[in-house]
Amino acid sequence: MKNASSVKSITGNNREMPDRWQENARQWKHLVSPLQPSAQDIGFYSDLVQEWGRHHGSPRVLLLGVTPEIYHLPWPEGTSFLAVDKSQAMIDAVWPGPKEAAQCVDWLSLKLPDNSRDIVFCDGGLPLIAYPHQQQQLVRILRNVLSDQGVCILRLYVPPPQQESPEAVLKDLIKGRIPNLSILKLRLGMSLMKSTAEGVAVGMIWQLIHEVAPDLERLASRIGWSVEHMLVINAFRGSADRFYFVTVNQVTDLFCDNPGGFEVHRQRVPSYDLGERCPTIVLKRLLSASSSENL
Repeated sequence: MKNASSVKSITGNNREMPDRWQENARQWKHLVSPLQPSAQDIGFYSDLVQEWGRHHGSPRVLLLGVTPEIYHLPWPEGTSFLAVDKSQAMIDAVWPGPKEAAQCVDWLSLKLPDNSRDIVFCDGGLPLIAYPHQQQQLVRILRNVLSDQGVCILRLYVPPPQQESPEAVLKDLIKGRIPNLSILKLRLGMSLMKSTAEGVAVGMIWQLIHEVAPDLERLASRIGWSVEHMLVINAFRGSADRFYFVTVNQVTDLFCDNPGGFEVHRQRVPSYDLGERCPTIVLKRLLSASSSENL
């Protein structure tokens, strides 16, 4: 991750930019669905966990990120848990489990034994790594790490079939038609992305909002958001990070064909605002012997 002090402000001055992950850790409590899992998502996750427990007992879990809601699922007694995140600030601020169960590691640098995990969870994290090569690398790692009965449970952020224009999104923002910042980030980010391989610069999301509404506190008051919620967007200011929003077809191609090693087990689309862009897909590692219909 680029040192924040080396990033020039997109507003044209030389102020030091906040580290995005430090800011995310500090403002985590102000994030809402769909950038955090909703009750619908947690309900689906809980069903999957309970089904696993009925058929297989206690799983060895790998969590990509430190999503606290996943740690608090009704895991069977004896479940082994490992969470990995490249930001120590996020681990320190968000992780609710034992310290030894969370490691500060880049996902693409994971060094775990083959067949050492049974369930991999990733809630909305796939767009954080570049498409296609880094995502292909992650698939290979997960294929090796998972047991023969292993599954990957991924909640995605997928672009719509018909791309919106940034102007349409910003118009909805000013008119008060966007219910929260999470939805704004996703809609505006997806509207700016020219291709999945190119992705979209996180800092551009902040820049466009700043151009139409330089006074964020005034905007928050106008559209009925709390100031604290509105100011979370400042974590994007000047960030050189990029989002790579992938379609369901692109994900299934990565996991099932190139590089492959998985099959689609389930898909679920929630009914909350923008839920059609936040499906959960369950991918089962292809068995070396005969397959089972159970998780």
